[in-house]
Amino acid sequence: MQRAISDKLQELRTQFYEIVTLPAQKRGYALEGFLNSLFALFDIDAKAPFRIFGEQIDGAFTFEGEFILEAKWRDAKTPPSDLDAFAMKVSRKLDNTLGLFLSMNGFQDSAVELHSRGRPVMILMSGEDLSAVIEERISLPDLIQRKRQHAARTGDVYVSAYALLS
Repeated sequence: MQRAISDKLQELRTQFYEIVTLPAQKRGYALEGFLNSLFALFDIDAKAPFRIFGEQIDGAFTFEGEFILEAKWRDAKTPPSDLDAFAMKVSRKLDNTLGLFLSMNGFQDSAVELHSRGRPVMILMSGEDLSAVIEERISLPDLIQRKRQHAARTGDVYVSAYALLS
């Protein structure tokens, strides 16, 4: 079983390195397909992008509860306004729903700080975290679980995979 996962991760690494070379818009769409394949590999029930009542949702998945997903691959770090908009999407779902926001180029410090206050409704993942998964340093389920535990215990919505592993 572990060998099959490792082989599939090798395929996904190759696919990921091809995605990196695509133009911005194509890269974003390819990332969505890539993420669906990654979730499927780890047997995480994921739903492809969908629209509801004028909202675009990049995806949803079930893993120890319900999550909605936002994925961004921009040249700059994600600003607070993007997290604000996503937090509103999450808040319009059932109380036990959390958000997972993946920003390939990370987050502005102010965005992480603002969304770590009060009662956070999301956890954050960067491209660096995604690399840790496809390079087999940590499994996707373990990463999500440990990020969620960290947020629950500290209120911090972002901790890097490498910090969790050290």
